[in-house]
Amino acid sequence: MEGKVLLTLLGLCMGLVAGTQDAVLKEFDFVKFSGLWYEIAFASKMGMPSLPLKVEKMGAVVVKLEGNQLTLTTTYYNEKGCVIEQVRALPGDAPGRFKVIRTAGDKDVEIVATDSKSYTIMDVFLQMAGTVHRVMKLYSRSLDHNEEALKKFHMVAQERGLTGPDIHLLKNDLTCVNALQLGGVPSS
Repeated sequence: MEGKVLLTLLGLCMGLVAGTQDAVLKEFDFVKFSGLWYEIAFASKMGMPSLPLKVEKMGAVVVKLEGNQLTLTTTYYNEKGCVIEQVRALPGDAPGRFKVIRTAGDKDVEIVATDSKSYTIMDVFLQMAGTVHRVMKLYSRSLDHNEEALKKFHMVAQERGLTGPDIHLLKNDLTCVNALQLGGVPSS
């Protein structure tokens, strides 16, 4: 769904909160961050009553650094099937932050924690109908469950006001990921 992609991009764009910034993020490197990331879990209070049925398939994002911009090609599942979007993002005012500017609404993304090799946690803020919404996302470089990353995701989500019922582990269904890897047509 469009909101999910927006949230993903926003999560990539938002800046780091000083109190929870990992040492690695102080010298965040978008080159090391580039590549394919699988969306493993997310946390949100956005009130999506049909959420388990509509977004249980895993999504993904391919991050590329092009000059001083990031190109984000994202896939996610909505009630109509897999959606692939491509947008550009500008680096933000601090390491690990960037901003996605779209007609549907800007997203601010903050990399909250990452090792750039196996996992990343993003906090995404987007504006919809005059209201700011937040979604936290856990991404992984591999499809293997990283229990330490899942624990960290739960801890960070709780520190930021999201509780157990707000956290959703996505089903290991690669339908949309495969569409992205096979070069599906973006619907930007």
